[in-house]
Amino acid sequence: MTLSPELAIHFGPYRIYPGQRLVLEGDQPLRLGRRALDILLILLQHAGNVVSKQVLIAGVWPDSVVEDINLRVHMAALRKALGDGQTGQRYIITVAQRGYSFVAPYSMQAFEPHPAPAAVERSRHNLPVRRTRLIGRQALVERLVTHLSRQRFITLVGPGGIGKTTVALRVAEQLIGQYRDGIRLLDLAPINDPSMITTHLATLLDLSVHDTEPMGSLVNFLSERQMLLVIDNCEHLVDAVALLCENILRGAPNVHILATSREGLRAEGEFVQRLESLDCPPPSTVLDRAQALSFSALQLFVERAMASHDSFELHDAQLPALVEICHRLDGIPLAIELAAAQGWPLWLERPADPAAGQSSPAGPRQ
Repeated sequence: MTLSPELAIHFGPYRIYPGQRLVLEGDQPLRLGRRALDILLILLQHAGNVVSKQVLIAGVWPDSVVEDINLRVHMAALRKALGDGQTGQRYIITVAQRGYSFVAPYSMQAFEPHPAPAAVERSRHNLPVRRTRLIGRQALVERLVTHLSRQRFITLVGPGGIGKTTVALRVAEQLIGQYRDGIRLLDLAPINDPSMITTHLATLLDLSVHDTEPMGSLVNFLSERQMLLVIDNCEHLVDAVALLCENILRGAPNVHILATSREGLRAEGEFVQRLESLDCPPPSTVLDRAQALSFSALQLFVERAMASHDSFELHDAQLPALVEICHRLDGIPLAIELAAAQGWPLWLERPADPAAGQSSPAGPRQ
């Protein structure tokens, strides 16, 4: 197809505005890296046909000599961002020894005026580029988006790997443009000294604080701001974060806080939202493929497996093993993603040999 700036391309839940280099998922911008977007546009231009690796590399890196690994990395990022493989939907396939092909149905419509990317991002935030589609949490995200407008301080609580950061970032993405002074993500994982929290937050805000009274300087700066602060990985600094949040809530009436922690912060004004495991069918349930993929744990496994292994395809005969794996992993998203990417899909790809009998998969290493 010819990519015209006067036409928008529709496929799945996405709209592509080639002239603006803008991808929308519904009404929300999908933040793709520049190289991943270049790859997508080239594949769309040759939709239905195989595009060789050489052609893609020449189009994406016209002035550089790069290795195939560079293409594979950005292709993987593109597939993850699009949720390629979710519920079995493929957008891009790998053709062995030849290249890649965009294979999804698409339509083209007259260009609908839409804010340019610079206008969309004008709210100023430091959120990372989202690489994967959110699975099994959309209803919770929508509730939190609504709740955060009334409840200024929410902490997402749950064990490691349950998806607290993923949910927090998705909520923040939904709120881009809703806060006059933007959104700031403060990741506390690399910080061990409680006294450094205020300094790191001030750095994110481009604020110079007074060493003698850093908290006062920070709260005074925020007092006239309308912002969302996302404070991630608070569990090892609970007391210091609780004190910071209480001071901000008292002194900055238009600042909202969304925190993540393995335990509640026990701070004044805090609302605790606990995250549960993804849902799995009972182990003895007999399911077909469509029924299985209505459960978020299985859907996540299959999507991540398809993204990591081009040849992976789930068959009905393998569903009991997949259900067992997801149960053994307690429906924890991170554990499921790691299992899907690091070998379990290869086991599932091999249908059981009836002559040899079917054995149960070994549990994951602890």
